[in-house]
Order: sequence, then C-alpha cells, then structure tokens
Amino acid sequence: MSSAVWTKLSDVAAEPVKWLWEGRIPLGKVTLLDGEPGLGKSMMALEIAARVSRGATMPLSKDRAGPADVAIFNDDDSLADTIRPRLEAEGADLSRIHSFNQTIKATDFTSFEPGLIIIDPLSAYLCLHCDVPPRKIMKDLAYLAKTTHAAVLVLQYLPKTGTSWAGEIYDAARSVLAVTSIGHNRRRLSLTKSNLVPLAEVRPLVFQIESNDGVGNVSGWSDGV
Repeated sequence: MSSAVWTKLSDVAAEPVKWLWEGRIPLGKVTLLDGEPGLGKSMMALEIAARVSRGATMPLSKDRAGPADVAIFNDDDSLADTIRPRLEAEGADLSRIHSFNQTIKATDFTSFEPGLIIIDPLSAYLCLHCDVPPRKIMKDLAYLAKTTHAAVLVLQYLPKTGTSWAGEIYDAARSVLAVTSIGHNRRRLSLTKSNLVPLAEVRPLVFQIESNDGVGNVSGWSDGV
C-alpha cells in the first residue's frame, strides 16, 4: 500500500512571501550568501544580525524585522575576539544573539524563537565526503527555515566550475546574494538568483568594509547602480 500523502491545492490557503529584507532575504526559506573568501561576507551577515537584534530597518529599506533573536552557527571565528567585537561595533543587542557549534537541528530552538539563523560557512556543517548529498542538507535547512519561520542565511563560496555539490546548493537556495569587490574596501551586493521575485526588481547595493581599533565592520550602504 502506498504511504504517499496527497494535498488538494484547493485546500491550501494562499499567502504572500514574508521577508526579513524584501526581495533579498525571505523568512521561512534559505538564502545563500556567495562570494570569494575575504570579501567580508561574515561581517555583512553580522551587520544584518545586529539590525535584527535591535529591531532596526534593513539597509536602504523600510523592512523592520524584530527586535528578534539571532542564532549563529560559526565554525571559523572566535566568539571572544572576533564575533562579539564585530557585533558590538554594529550596535547589536548581545542578549538576543545566540551561538552554536554543534549539529544544526530544529530542536535546538526550543528555548527561543530566532528571526534569523546564520550558518557560516556551510562547508563546516556539510559533509562533502559522506553519503549524504548536499541537496539533502539543503532540504534539511529548508525544513529548519519552515519550522522556525526564520530567515536562514547560509554563507559559502561556491566554485564556479568542477564541483557538482556547488550547483546543488545554488539550485536549492530560494534566494542567492553575491558579494563582489569593486575597490579596496568597497563591496557590491547583488541578487543573482531568486525563485520569489524578478531579478530586475531588486537593485544592487554597495557597502564599505571598515576597521575601527582592529575590529572590522560594515558601513556606508548606498545604491549600487
């Protein structure tokens, strides 16, 4: 006997896409933040986290998500000398920022309800040499986003050639943002893929990477066209 469960579309209530940052980062779905190493993806993600924690609007937008909690899975940077100082430089409400270093599961969020979940980088939690395909990992993250109603922001540099897993990750993300360099400390943020909005409707933005007392932070958001 088949165990398939069929859903009749007439029984499904239509609803609009909800956004953390309209056109760029949807709530309840997975967004990929792509870009070569060293361009400031992690700094930009923490700047967005700081905004969510204090209930500020997104860059050059009227969207305001929060104040809400933020969950950060970061396997590369120190909490004490890198992540906390960067968040403080961005004015984050640190009482709303939670850090994890274990396997990512929806059950991790029984004590709080995150508005944003950051995974930095995905490769730290993606077993490229195991039997679990990247598409399955992305499906699990999509389930995490759906069950928590949070925006899941995944940071990863995807090689453009020679890797099938990179294509699987790109295809599975509902929104893909790319960071590129346009100068010594200037970066462009562009929407390169979306299953939710036409790309032409979302303009690129520019931001700057700065260092204050050795702590990197993001500033100077502007239109990138």
